[in-house]
Amino acid sequence: MKHIYLGLALHNHQPVGNFPSVFQQAYELAYLPLILLLKSHPAIRLSLHYTGPLWDWLMNEHPDFFTLLSSLLSRGQVELMTGGYYEPILPAIPDADKKGQISRMNTFLREKFSARPTGLWLAERVWEPYLAKPLAEAGVEWTLVDDTHFKMVGLEEQELLGYYITEEQGYSLKIFPSLKSLRYFIPWRQVSEVIALLKEMADESGTKIAVMGDDGEKFGVWPQTFEHCWQNGWMESFFSALEENSQWLHLIPLGEFARQFPPAGRAYLPCASYDEMLEWALPASKSYHFTNLKHQLEADGRQDVLGYLKGGFWRHFLVKYPEVNWMHKRMLWAHHKVYRAADFQEKSAPPAPGDCGQSELWQAQCNCPYWHGVFGGLYLADIRAANFSHLVKAERQADQVLHGPHPWLHWEQVDVDCDGHNEVVLETGSQALWLKPSQGGSLVEWDLRLPGYNLLGTLARRPEAYHLMMQEEFSNQGNGEHGTVK
Repeated sequence: MKHIYLGLALHNHQPVGNFPSVFQQAYELAYLPLILLLKSHPAIRLSLHYTGPLWDWLMNEHPDFFTLLSSLLSRGQVELMTGGYYEPILPAIPDADKKGQISRMNTFLREKFSARPTGLWLAERVWEPYLAKPLAEAGVEWTLVDDTHFKMVGLEEQELLGYYITEEQGYSLKIFPSLKSLRYFIPWRQVSEVIALLKEMADESGTKIAVMGDDGEKFGVWPQTFEHCWQNGWMESFFSALEENSQWLHLIPLGEFARQFPPAGRAYLPCASYDEMLEWALPASKSYHFTNLKHQLEADGRQDVLGYLKGGFWRHFLVKYPEVNWMHKRMLWAHHKVYRAADFQEKSAPPAPGDCGQSELWQAQCNCPYWHGVFGGLYLADIRAANFSHLVKAERQADQVLHGPHPWLHWEQVDVDCDGHNEVVLETGSQALWLKPSQGGSLVEWDLRLPGYNLLGTLARRPEAYHLMMQEEFSNQGNGEHGTVK
């Protein structure tokens, strides 16, 4: 008889600074319904990840959620994953912050659930090869990325039913490929079609695993998904079908599979993210043409070519949006100040209390306003303002350690944003000014330290790929055609 394991990993996240009403809506539409359904289906086993901002909100607003989740953990039904506490793009932040944020998440999970996670959710599945070393040093044994990464190095679909070992400087890490086919089937296709797809993947070895890692919000928060998943019963039908086919289809948390089964091989993966993110990272016109090319190849059935098509590179968002680059380099500026303050504090006698702004810095590293796709991202002014607010507060706390309670003033010329031109930085205990002589002496940032606010946290208008798609749609309609915006 043919068998296959199914590894589901659901990632639940709300960004730093999001409105409380959005947290509450997501809780009611997705987070709570899933936990209640799992409680009534004890045979369904999976991996779950919640980010720090969501944990913090749940502690304050729904502490009973912890009791429900603990009951699932106690019966071995659920495995919790670690990650950067405030969901940073790990390659974009200093290694000390990578390890610090992961350590904070591990400490939280140990204290609240007595859980010791071995696997990490990689924010936006943004992978760069050197990550294996700092993740392994942080105690991470495995993670998952999209199958896109594996196909770029020539692996075929049938070779992606297991995990692979990668390494950096001898530090090894297990990596599961998350299948795009499952991500597009669950929950959009009929349950019977999902089961049929999994049956096609099964074989006699009994050592294969099909993995799907995706956002928990797609099960209730995304448009029309609450009606589809819960009111119309898709999730109930899905879980019931998994139980009914348990003779050959076995649910397992990813960490358990990694402990029980050997790797499928060794792999060195390129810099990548999920397929759509690589489209969004391209310049607008290139993204538009690249997406159209992919759709044409899909329509022509050219799967043999699609696996080799590579879009952009996540770090290009720092080029595509100068405001993102400025915020990122300001984060690095704040990082160095916070760590200087921590070093100074450690050497002082007696050491002063406080974390020198580290917690504020980590909150400012939340990834959501550092990029843009079909979601708001950097265009969400409140999310962007929240990151800047935490940056300013981090610096205020660090400066209190470095300068003490007395009035002070500091200025210097330095290339803050790494564009080859020096900026002028003028700081006091109450405010900070950042000027760019290369742009005619423009004032590009004006921080008020006490309220923690950047008065100039604005964003320029610019073309996006979806503007071109909309223009094409309107043009087709004007010509009597029925185009589809994809």
